[in-house]
Amino acid sequence: MTSLKAIIFDLDGTLVDSARDLQDAANALLAEQGLRTISLDELKAMVGDGVVKLVERALAATGGDLSRLPVLAARFLEIYEADAARHTEAYPGVPETLEGLKRLGLSLAVVTNKPYAATIDILETLGLRRFFGAVVGGDTLPERKPHPAPILAALERLGVAPEAALMVGDNYHDVQAARAAGTRAVAVTYGYSHKPHAELGADRLIDTMPELLPVVENAVAA
Repeated sequence: MTSLKAIIFDLDGTLVDSARDLQDAANALLAEQGLRTISLDELKAMVGDGVVKLVERALAATGGDLSRLPVLAARFLEIYEADAARHTEAYPGVPETLEGLKRLGLSLAVVTNKPYAATIDILETLGLRRFFGAVVGGDTLPERKPHPAPILAALERLGVAPEAALMVGDNYHDVQAARAAGTRAVAVTYGYSHKPHAELGADRLIDTMPELLPVVENAVAA
């Protein structure tokens, strides 16, 4: 097995809990349209496939006008990006784990379906931006996860081959993208998964971010 040189992280549901800010923005948009609000649990089931999908799911759930999806997705982004990190916070142990990974000499990247500007805003607000040598957002390339292109673009920037990398995410599209890119995959059992974790097809499941360190230490030594 090739020794591990890079870790790629999903953002929402993996490194950070952003559900409350996403819910606030979605409900502000829905209120503008005279529609009912959505609960936090409803919102969590809508996250992961980018802004357009999130807004589409919110409109479908509340009886909104799907023919106006492009306009409403743009409006959602306007609302959300104005204050994307008000309630968003890193999951327990994330900063310490990232420090530990850097001490092991690993290159780190974020690959997310969230738009790039909001991603950078959140990483900077939470003091996490410094850890990452590459950040690929949902609007950085024409393709998004589960397509492998975003992972491959991040690895190219890091100068690391796919077989020497590991993707860490919380959802099926993270594991699918990792498989398609030729990287290993670890899934966290918290976050916003749309499927039972055992069905994601990851090489390993972890319940907390600090559990990643011993997994990685073994892979680095391989």
